[in-house]
Amino acid sequence: MKRIFNFIFVIVLLATFALPGPAYAKGFQDDKIVAGGTFILTNGDTLDGNLLIFGGSATLEKGSQVNGDVVLLGGTLNIDGQITGNVVGFGGVVNLGQLAVVEGDLTTLAATLNRDKGSRVEGQVVNGFQTPFHFEFPGVTVPSAQNVRLSVMPIWSVMWFFFRTFLWAALAVLVVMFLPAATHRTADAIVSQPVLVGGIGLITTVIAPLLLIGIAITIILIPISLVGALAMVVAWFFGRIVIGFEVGRRMAEMLKQDWPVAVAAGIGTFILALVVDGANEVIPCVGWLFPVMVGMLGLGAVILTRFGTQTYPPTGIESSVTATPPGPGISPASRVEEPSEPAILPPDESQNTD
Repeated sequence: MKRIFNFIFVIVLLATFALPGPAYAKGFQDDKIVAGGTFILTNGDTLDGNLLIFGGSATLEKGSQVNGDVVLLGGTLNIDGQITGNVVGFGGVVNLGQLAVVEGDLTTLAATLNRDKGSRVEGQVVNGFQTPFHFEFPGVTVPSAQNVRLSVMPIWSVMWFFFRTFLWAALAVLVVMFLPAATHRTADAIVSQPVLVGGIGLITTVIAPLLLIGIAITIILIPISLVGALAMVVAWFFGRIVIGFEVGRRMAEMLKQDWPVAVAAGIGTFILALVVDGANEVIPCVGWLFPVMVGMLGLGAVILTRFGTQTYPPTGIESSVTATPPGPGISPASRVEEPSEPAILPPDESQNTD
């Protein structure tokens, strides 16, 4: 289970930085991440790295240059400078001014693209998804309504996927803002005891539904069953947000950034949902295992820490483990403390000859 836990974090981090272009060869220290803030690259300035905008606003003024890729995950991107790599926009607004130059491809998905006539894109411009398949049936006329449905439904499906991903990030920000201590305790339990946490989550996932169904059989206990089911759902959601928070915290450490807990939770949960839910969408048969494993890991941590109200391991257990053990062959009960100074015995009255 610990290997699976580390594997999930590696996959998430690789998916975060697996953007095309040679700028990553210079290292992460040259990249710029805008999380809910404002970034302006002024005239004559150069960014030697990739630019990631997460729910913020970035402006590339006239005469500025980005030697890398630019990725927009919600927010606003104003381009009047030059970009040597690709531009990708997921949600938000992408504005290309008259002097904007994009040497790579420009791809927007569920985002608004505004282009002036003077803007230049040397690569391909893809707005939404384009299918490479084209079917022709000689002598058969396909109604226009079906054509519209076939072309629109995949786009709506992708838009709904990213909308859910943004909802996860927004929910994570709210939860961490109101429950920072509980989030920290639960995340620490996952990191310190991944095997135990995963085992508890697996057992709970298997046994809890059967137990709730058995309780619901008796009509009088149906309210208890409904309350238990609601608690399971809340624990599952909270556990997944905690894992997303841990992903964001590790990303901040890797990038040597000091993100607030809400920002770390939002970014980490967004990336986590993007990877695990994306795997569920694109990988047939076994893709559902990714969100299930993440959910069980978070659920086990929530149960072990009682929704983050207690630390694990408890403080008393930690102190007893770290205490200095007695010497070999000596039990704690029979161990006798040696006095620091020799004891002064009273004189023996029987030897008094007076």
